[in-house]
Amino acid sequence: MRILLDHNLDWRLWELLQPHEVVTTKRMGWDRYGNGELLDVAQTEFDVLLTTDTNLYHQQKVADYDLAVVVLRAYQNSMEALAPLMGQVMDLLERIQPGEISYVYVDERLRQADMRRGRGPYAKNQQSLE
Repeated sequence: MRILLDHNLDWRLWELLQPHEVVTTKRMGWDRYGNGELLDVAQTEFDVLLTTDTNLYHQQKVADYDLAVVVLRAYQNSMEALAPLMGQVMDLLERIQPGEISYVYVDERLRQADMRRGRGPYAKNQQSLE
């Protein structure tokens, strides 16, 4: 599976996603693209976009793309904060389909906060749920 790491993620996460092929938006020269443009180009070369961008669901209808999106939800975007989520991501990669957007949470407290605030998969007008 080909995975694209968004510019907001630590490039070292690739090590935790093996045996998948993992490339960063920076390496592709796509780190300045907005979400719509990024999804347009990424769908031609990648199976999954991995990001921490929780606004993606407001900005784009992911179901229209031939690409799955996984949004990582932690309290920080550091390698140390996101690395514990990679086991869940690896499991999710076995079943996620193009056009789906899924959220992986570091803990239930953050999931509950998103629910209260109507963020992530709990946002109104969500296009595709976990």
